[in-house]
This record gives sequence, structure tokens and C-alpha cells, in this order.
Amino acid sequence: MKTPYEILGVSENGDDGEIKKAYLDLVRRFPPERYPHDFQRIYRAFEQIKTAQERLSHRLFYCHQPEPSDIATLLLGEDTRQVPESREKWQQELAASLRLFCRELTP
Repeated sequence: MKTPYEILGVSENGDDGEIKKAYLDLVRRFPPERYPHDFQRIYRAFEQIKTAQERLSHRLFYCHQPEPSDIATLLLGEDTRQVPESREKWQQELAASLRLFCRELTP
């Protein structure tokens, strides 16, 4: 199964303008009147990644291993200064927080 990025032919680091341009080019090549199946596939791909917020949601909910910075962006908003550099560091900090939380729950 292809990702929305593969369907539109853009990189995962593409910006809104690049994604919109690729979408419009594909719509011109595959108009809905002549290619309804292809058009639906292209349209759904564009809807999933057309804005930065939707690309973040796509990485978080459709990828197998989202990056720690994606999770932090969702939780902290745009302030990602507290984000650990590596996945391992993120997991260690999360495990430490959970242990502390469990200790606070026990009498």
C-alpha cells in the first residue's frame, strides 16, 4: 500500500506549496470525469497531508514509529525545546515518569 507522499510524488519534508502543486498537477493528468478511481486516491492522499498539522497527525497515527519530536509537538504545541534527541532517551524519560507516577499512587 502506498503512502500519501508516494501517491502525490512528494518528499515527506515537502511544504504546503509543494504538496498542493503536486496535487493540482495530478488532478490535471487524472480528471475525475475520466479517471474517478485514480482521482479519489489522489484526493484522499492530498487530504491526509495538505497542511502541516495534518502531516503531523498522519505521522503520529499512520506510521509505525512516530518520531519523539512529533509526539512532543502534539503534546507541547510548537515549543519542542524539551524534546530529547533520540528515541531511546525519550523512552527512558517516559519510563522514569511512569515509575514516579506509580509510586505516587501507592500509599
